[in-house]
Parts: sequence; C-alpha cells; structure tokens
Amino acid sequence: MKKTTAFALALVILAMLFAAIGCVNVNPGKNPSGSADKDGDDWDLNRFSDIDLNGATVRMMSRAHERHANELTVDDEDEPKDFVLAEIYNRERYVEEKLHVRIENDKVESTDEHGGRGVLPALVLSNDQTYDVYASSYYATSGLAIDGNFSNVYDVRSIDTERGYWSQYFIEKAQIGKNLYFFTGDAAISALRFLFVTFFNKNMVEEYKIDDPYVLVKNGAWTYDAMYDIVKDIYVDLNNDQIADENDFYGLAVNNYLGSDAYTSAFNLTTVAVNGNHQAEVVVNVNKYTKAVEMVYDLFWKTPGVLCGQDPSYLANILAEEHAIFTQSWLYNCESYVMRDMSADYGIIPYPKYDENQADYYSFGHDQITVFGIPVSSVKKEEAGYVLELMSARSRDTVIHQYYEMALKERYARDEQSIAMLDLVRNNFLLDTGWIYCEQTNLAGRLMRTLVEAKSKSFAQYYAKYESVFLDKVNELNEAFEALEIENGG
Repeated sequence: MKKTTAFALALVILAMLFAAIGCVNVNPGKNPSGSADKDGDDWDLNRFSDIDLNGATVRMMSRAHERHANELTVDDEDEPKDFVLAEIYNRERYVEEKLHVRIENDKVESTDEHGGRGVLPALVLSNDQTYDVYASSYYATSGLAIDGNFSNVYDVRSIDTERGYWSQYFIEKAQIGKNLYFFTGDAAISALRFLFVTFFNKNMVEEYKIDDPYVLVKNGAWTYDAMYDIVKDIYVDLNNDQIADENDFYGLAVNNYLGSDAYTSAFNLTTVAVNGNHQAEVVVNVNKYTKAVEMVYDLFWKTPGVLCGQDPSYLANILAEEHAIFTQSWLYNCESYVMRDMSADYGIIPYPKYDENQADYYSFGHDQITVFGIPVSSVKKEEAGYVLELMSARSRDTVIHQYYEMALKERYARDEQSIAMLDLVRNNFLLDTGWIYCEQTNLAGRLMRTLVEAKSKSFAQYYAKYESVFLDKVNELNEAFEALEIENGG
C-alpha cells in the first residue's frame, strides 16, 4: 500500500464538485417504481437500515495507478493514520456493516491511468461473473459502454440517479439516447483533484508590482489579454547561458498538451453537445475556435515570458523553486511536498476568461475523472447498486468533508481568498461531451491540443478538412447507442 500523504490526501473530492453543479432531471428512462425512497434527506443513512444483503460479496474492478489506487478502498488491515485515508477506510467498513455485505476491490493495470479497459471486455465476452462494479476514467469507460459492456443504469432498481449524491450534470453530458450506462457522484472523488487552476507566487506578484490577481478575478478582469500583458515580457536568464529553459525565470509556465486542453473549458469552446432529444451533435464555433487557437499558440510558443512544455506535475517544482510567477496545472499539484513546503506563499485562481464579454470563469476537468458502470455479466447488480448508493451517501460528511474542509482549504490553501477561489473553480466546472467521447469522435474534444501541440494555428483549415469525419463519427455514436437500446429491449 502506498501511504505517501502527497499521493493520498486528495483522492477524495469528486462528489463536492458534481453535487454543487446542479440538479437537472435528465433521466427519462428512469423506472418510476424504483426502490429508493423518494422522501427525506438524500444523505439520511437511515434509508438503508432495512436493506440486508445477506453477506453477499460485491467485487469491484478499479485502477491500480498511483493517482487512483486508494480512491474507493484502502488496502490496509489496520485503519490508516492519515485522516483522509482513514475516512475512506471507515466508509468501506460502514457500508459492509450496514448492508451486511463484503466489498472486494481488484485494482488493475497500475501503469495505465485509464486502467481496466484492457481487462474487462474479455471477461464480459466470456460471461465471467467476477465483477459487479467497474470504476475507471470517463475516457476509458465511454468506449466500453458503446461496446455493450455495461447494464442500463435505469434498469438497476437499487440505483436512484436522481439523488443529490449523483451528478446530474455529468448524466446530462454523458447520456445519449434513453439509456444510461455509466455515471458518477460522491463515491468517486477525483474530479476536483484534476481541475486545472492558475497558481501564483505572492512575493513575486508584489515584487513585479502586478495587480492583485484575486481582485482581477473578482472584478471579472482576469482575461486572456490581461494575463498576456502581465507575463509576456517577464524573462530572466538566471544562469546566463543564453538558453531559455526551466533553469530560468518566467512570467508563466505551462504544459503544452494538458495545459492547452484546459483552455477549451476556460474559453467555453464546445465541440459536441447532447440536445433535448438526447442525441449528440457537433456544435463547433469555427470563428471563435480559430481565434482561440491563435491566442493559445501565441501564448505557448511565441511569448518570451512563457515557459512551455513542462510536465503538469513538474510545474509544482517550477513554482516552488521560483522559476515562474504563474503556473497553470491541475489542482493536485498543491498536494506535492515542494508546494506544501514553499517558503513563499502561493495563491490559486481560475484560468482566465476568453475576453471581458465572457459571463464567467470556467474550469477544465481532466479525463481521469472516475465513473462507474455495472458489467452486464454481473449477477449481483442490485447488490452493487446498494453498495454504490450508500458509499456515495456516506461520503459527503466524511471523506469529502475531511479532504475539502480540512485538507484542501486548511492545509494547502494559504489564505481566505484562495478558499473562495477553490469554490469558484469547483462550481464552474465545464464538461464537453466531446471530451467524454473523445476517442469515438475522432478526438473532437482535443482540437485545441492537436493544433497547439503541433505548433500550428491553422484551425479553420484543419477543421474544414475533418469536419465531415467529425459529423460521421457523431452520427455513428448516436447509432451505436440506439443499437444498444434495441439490443436491450428498447
């Protein structure tokens, strides 16, 4: 078991992100006679008091990758001393005792952050009944769903997706057709951890007489142009070797692939949407996307004050070692020892807006966000549903509270302003259906990355060349889910 605090302390937050984003009823396929009690508080655990699973074993398949291995269960015979891991451990024990069930979790493919996609299909094809819950990234799970590996969630009567601990927002973006095959909520806690934010060194902001970033955000003035004007000319060749690299000092340091992905949300660039009939459709604004690619290209590759090409996690070192005033990366960098031990204070703000006319700030969530599916080969679907329901209902006041209130806000964030900014980042998560079904739509969600990583800004030409492919792939996506509906009886 990996007990490293930096690894473990933030495996616990998907719920607070999704639970706060909204409650829209997008469940037309839900069986109205489902077994969940519609009365009372969604988090009232007394609702589960009469459920007895008679000692059944519910087995999960989840990821062994170090960023996810302890997200759902903790591999330790004794209660962990780390307070967040302890809550995950205690949650599992609580569910087992209250439902009279045993939970087993096989963690697979440790080198793959989307682990499980190389294991599950063959088991389902052979009707292997080992697994009752599949938990992996939405990037991996979406493809497995299209291939028919999962049951329709609305047919699992023990799961009530309308409860507050399930993400209605995710369902809205992921459900194509009448059925739902994967979902997420409070039991999975990786989403906030993989939201992208802007970090800044407070001392350097003061030294360079930069306007207070918190005030810029509060006033709606933290735009691309404002950021660009601040960082564009800040460069110092610290070692005098006349080579611009990570050993020098910059206004901003970024990653060229995940960092560019984040701008698709920050600039509200949607590629695929689900319409009112639950059909996916291409919705690319070519003019805006063309301009946005040019902006990010110039920022990443043509601006002396920007260090590009750094690993997302290594950007924590860049900030902590004071080689940049601003860095943009995933939030879990603040768990790293180098940032936790920084002598200088840092602040946290969102990515900038596209321009001053954009209504709000938007946050990108990486495709490692954990979702759940119930394999069609499982013979314990109802038992699995109850386990997931109680895990999610139990999480808000235990795992989530410990991480968000105690760890993230009180241990990592250095000031009240950053805490407010974390709430802003969390509540303004923007998810594009093109990201959920990225592989199935010819990488439609990654249009920004494709161009910027290739050091090209010719978006209009690229899109004109592949538009028919995107349209065809989205049509195939709709047809694939329609075929699953027919196969499953409508």
